[in-house]
Amino acid sequence: MEQASQRQATQTLAELERLRRRTRTRAHGGAWLPALAIAALLLASSALYRHPYAWTNSISADAPFWAGLPDEQLSPVASYLFWFLGTPLVFAAVGAWYRWRSRALGLRVAWPLFVGTGLGVLLLLAVLAAVPAQAPVQEGALAAIRHEFWLPGLLTPLLPVAAAVLALGWAERSRGLLVAGGWITALTVWLCGWFPMGYLPGWAADALSGDLGGGPNSLGGQLDWRPGFWLILMALPLLMFAVIRGWQSWRAANDD
Repeated sequence: MEQASQRQATQTLAELERLRRRTRTRAHGGAWLPALAIAALLLASSALYRHPYAWTNSISADAPFWAGLPDEQLSPVASYLFWFLGTPLVFAAVGAWYRWRSRALGLRVAWPLFVGTGLGVLLLLAVLAAVPAQAPVQEGALAAIRHEFWLPGLLTPLLPVAAAVLALGWAERSRGLLVAGGWITALTVWLCGWFPMGYLPGWAADALSGDLGGGPNSLGGQLDWRPGFWLILMALPLLMFAVIRGWQSWRAANDD
């Protein structure tokens, strides 16, 4: 009798655990669409650059970096409008998606944290930078700051996107989204904090070249990638997350 009661208790606990996992999967199964939408926004921003994938003999950037990355853009005003209109539109679509899921499933996710964080940082960027102004920065003019961090370079609309992804990861309780947000943040700070983008300090250049003999560091180097390639690299974790989470959500729906 006692063994039967223990088996029943074990089965009950197992069933409760299964229901808990199922509810969690259903509640957070919709995160694939926000991740996909933000990845699409990042990839679409490559159209803002004059040479997103082609190499050029000279590098010129407009500060602030309204296109996102420090490279020659087609139009600072077009870049400004792309991010300050496109980003809120993406957030609105994501909010509508979560509201629909909440009505359909009866489960809620703290998505306003995602929208509020992204829009708040975007507003802060607008206040700090005021209006788009074309101030060309040539590679030679910034030779003196190549070896030190350049704080004005962080006036880029990529940081509000990164902050929004981090907030979404917190709301969805997703380590994958938190890693993706941290990845976008790290790349943005590195690429926009030094000019030209892709600059490597001496120790990093030595490590990549295999020169770890312990001697003095070299003068540094540069990963000479075009903006489009960096944006693909930024969006890659989000795309991977969207595929995996979308598959999990589809499988859970078909198992019901």
